[in-house]
Amino acid sequence: MAASFSETADGGPSRLQADLAAKIVRMLHAQRAGPGHHLVELDLCQTFGVSRTPIRGALKLLAQQGTVEARANRGFVLVQPVDAPPSEDLTTAQDDEDERLFVAIARARNDGTLPEATTQQEMLRMFASKRANLVRVLQQLADIGLVERKPGNGWLFTSSIDSARAQEDSYAYRRIIEPAGILEATFELDRKWMERSREQHLQFAKRRWRDTLAVEFYRMNSDFHEQLARCSGNRYLLGAVQRQNQLRSFLNYHWTHGPERVTESIEEHLAIMDALDRGRAERAHVLMKEHLSSSAQAYSPADASSSQPGSLTR
Repeated sequence: MAASFSETADGGPSRLQADLAAKIVRMLHAQRAGPGHHLVELDLCQTFGVSRTPIRGALKLLAQQGTVEARANRGFVLVQPVDAPPSEDLTTAQDDEDERLFVAIARARNDGTLPEATTQQEMLRMFASKRANLVRVLQQLADIGLVERKPGNGWLFTSSIDSARAQEDSYAYRRIIEPAGILEATFELDRKWMERSREQHLQFAKRRWRDTLAVEFYRMNSDFHEQLARCSGNRYLLGAVQRQNQLRSFLNYHWTHGPERVTESIEEHLAIMDALDRGRAERAHVLMKEHLSSSAQAYSPADASSSQPGSLTR
């Protein structure tokens, strides 16, 4: 019998479920949640911007690990406080192949090689992939609203995210919510995270750019924006930023804006962190707006530049 669409071929958790499980644990640690803390599925869906199916899979995975337990008429509750958040995602050995496939699909959609409507069999041939890997990646794309099953047979990629207007709307939306989060009364800077992030940015800036660094750059980039949203203390703002990160990642894994924009983005992130470190929230608020405006301009079709080899340092 074929594996269900939300799990791996051997019945194990999908990559998305494992990622969500790690994020839930980090959230519980940040909230200092105690034993008996009730995990509400709908709240988790809103926080992480996904449907109930992957959330339930993540909670079942955490139950298997003993972090939470299922209780009659209550759903899942925390067994004991989280002493320390996981340092790495709870992923499987197939992650590298899943990531390769994700990037290949993103590039094929961006250059038009992969049509909007296709079948699973056609994708297996095009990307020389195993069915189990393709199922996991399609699940990830479906959960963030980028692909859906066609009635009968086949898959349909949504087209709205590909439009220039959608990109403009995304950045306009982010310019409203992300700077505002910094000024929230509940904002509390996670200095340990910030020091790690600052060092990561500085080390990345010393590296010579190559296309394969795009995935690592976007992980660092997304983590920066997501963690600042988490510092706001507003779970809905955090969920909105996470949703934007997921939607943008499908296009942005294929970097086409040159090493110069990478350098600029790193410098802008560092300036925001420096302002926050000095307790200058208003300044950080302004810098975040300027950063998102600069990014929006770089991502506009008229201004996008092609990637060229070069050092990330100026």
